[in-house]
Amino acid sequence: MPQKVSQTGIVENIDGNGVLVRIKPSAKEGASASGAEQDFVLLPLGLHRLSIGEMVSVVEKQSLGKKAVALVYLLPVVILLGCLLLLLSAGVGEGVAGLSSLGVLALYYAVLYLCRGKLGKESYYSIGKKH
Repeated sequence: MPQKVSQTGIVENIDGNGVLVRIKPSAKEGASASGAEQDFVLLPLGLHRLSIGEMVSVVEKQSLGKKAVALVYLLPVVILLGCLLLLLSAGVGEGVAGLSSLGVLALYYAVLYLCRGKLGKESYYSIGKKH
């Protein structure tokens, strides 16, 4: 079962795109009363009837966050090194191997960019009323 992290937030704005929530930093994160940095997240409205200024609970699914880290950071490194080592072992010159590996990496990011709509449909956050 995926782990979830719950945080408290305040609804700042509601429009056709969703709900803009200001996440309140917790005391564990070193929040001070003198204005610690606050995060904003745009969430789909869902089935809840919310109003501006209302306290809400924002739940982050950690497993999906790990998937995002893997897609953006880990997999590209593996692709880059794999392509570089494969080309070098095939006897291709270092310059050509390096540029080709960067080209493959650019192609990977282009495909990732084109799939952003599908990837964006997976919700990393859910919102609920704070009781």
